[in-house]
Amino acid sequence: MLKNTTKTGFILLAAGASTRMGQPKQLLRYQGESLLQRTLRIARETPFRPIAIVLGARAGEMEAELESPEALVVHNSAWATGMGSSVATGLEALLRAEPELDAACFVLVDQPYLTAAHLLELHRQMEQHPEKWGAASAYDNTLGVPAIFRKALFPELLQLHGQKGAKPVIGKYMDQLIAVPFPQGQVDLDTPEDWREFLRNGN
Repeated sequence: MLKNTTKTGFILLAAGASTRMGQPKQLLRYQGESLLQRTLRIARETPFRPIAIVLGARAGEMEAELESPEALVVHNSAWATGMGSSVATGLEALLRAEPELDAACFVLVDQPYLTAAHLLELHRQMEQHPEKWGAASAYDNTLGVPAIFRKALFPELLQLHGQKGAKPVIGKYMDQLIAVPFPQGQVDLDTPEDWREFLRNGN
């Protein structure tokens, strides 16, 4: 496995209420595991440690999915204000557990085509370009998460709030981030139609 030369932590953002889905998307089951369990399994397949899981809406149900999670379970009391607060809450928890972190990887629970291989490629590209401040996934003519940010960006990530998650930081520092292709990253699961289409595709 890739060595974690640039000491990188992992933050799984899973605090949302899934209003448009009508049920917690974190608990949707695919191939015998919930999307929350699946994303945590992918996290464990990387060298990124510690792993923090940010919960908010229906946190008790989420925690029941995480038997012996070997991860920091973090509760974001401000989850209803949007994903920005979850980014900040997760990073705060990582830095309390490991103050010497060099970088942090942010992942969503609703990108069903996510793989550990893509996360490792983000890390590899960042290692090869030490002058850059991180690496982000390129899809749908933009950059987004999954993304890894070096500690130079931690102060701004810790100030995030509102609905847009890490997007403001990605947009502001796009020239300082390596774009790593992830065309399937544009597929996320927001509505029942999204979920049905994903299942229909047989992936």
